[in-house]
Amino acid sequence: MNRPFWMKVGIALTLAVRGADSSIAQTASAHQSSLKGKTAAEAYQNIQILKEVPANQLIPAMQFITYSLGVECSYCHVEGALEKDDKKAKQKARKMMQMMTAINRDNFESKQTVTCNSCHRGSPRPVAIPIIMESGPKPPFESAPAEDNAAIEAPPPEQIIAKYLDTIGGAAALAKIITREEKGTINLSGRTLPIEILSKIGNKRLTVIHLPNGDSITAYDGASGWTAAPNRPVFEIPSVEVVSSQAEVDLQLPLHMKQLFDEVKVAAPEKVGDRETYVVAGFNSGEIVAKFYFDKDAGYLLRLLRYTKSPLGRNPTQIDYADYRTQDALKIPFQLTIARPNSRLIVKIEKAKFNVPMDDKKFARPAPRPAPAPPPQ
Repeated sequence: MNRPFWMKVGIALTLAVRGADSSIAQTASAHQSSLKGKTAAEAYQNIQILKEVPANQLIPAMQFITYSLGVECSYCHVEGALEKDDKKAKQKARKMMQMMTAINRDNFESKQTVTCNSCHRGSPRPVAIPIIMESGPKPPFESAPAEDNAAIEAPPPEQIIAKYLDTIGGAAALAKIITREEKGTINLSGRTLPIEILSKIGNKRLTVIHLPNGDSITAYDGASGWTAAPNRPVFEIPSVEVVSSQAEVDLQLPLHMKQLFDEVKVAAPEKVGDRETYVVAGFNSGEIVAKFYFDKDAGYLLRLLRYTKSPLGRNPTQIDYADYRTQDALKIPFQLTIARPNSRLIVKIEKAKFNVPMDDKKFARPAPRPAPAPPPQ
């Protein structure tokens, strides 16, 4: 807790993708080279629940718990000794996971219907007695996409996406965009920092946040991803997060909706702020993986809500798009608000350029640093 503010910022920005505090991340970084092909029990010490899940899905599972309970990893784990069972909360968490698994197995054909969040709703202790609402609207229920598009008063998804394409400049103009370079600022906890975002077709994106003590980096190369913070080891982004991020990093997204998803459906219309929207949902293997909110009148994409699958539930990431401006005959958002259950970042773009030459090496994971030479004898 005594780290300098800028070091905390670097760790926080990097861990926003990882979904873990520094002690969990350090352990994952130490093991990441040996995670592939292994189960959680084979890669980590003292795993008693979730033994058979792939090792690289353990961090997303821990992320889901922190989101659902509104806590950090140290709530259950001993920092620096994650394998220890000293804390009662860790032992209780194991029992709760067993209970959740049994409920879903016995009542919902082992589907992830009941999760940690079903009861906790962001609190370490579930509230047993209904809360009396003093003022303001009740929180909305998540709307499920209709099985039949005709059941919802909305155009078919192809028509909604086509309108969005026309609004931003047309399919032909978008197809010409191979790369995009953006520079601006990001606001984190009241601090404004310089940011650069490089995007390239093929689901490649490099985000660099300039801190006084170095750069915080998040990168996707089309097949994998990695993050790094000043004075921290490079960390591999879990494969489930890489898959989920495709809807966010695809430079030509509206042209590729059919390739990204097995099925696309309309969902019940919702509001984003004061704007009425049409909602389009993307499915893979019968599960919803992303929702797109298009302005009913203007046609712009106002929000993307994507889900990262974990062994315990789905982790949401929400991106709100605003301040659309014309850049080289194509309209793009100059403001992005990126929100997760435990964080909220606002990116304001100041300059944008298309088709800037970009070497694929920019997105590749850097080679490990050589070990320091031993001191002279």
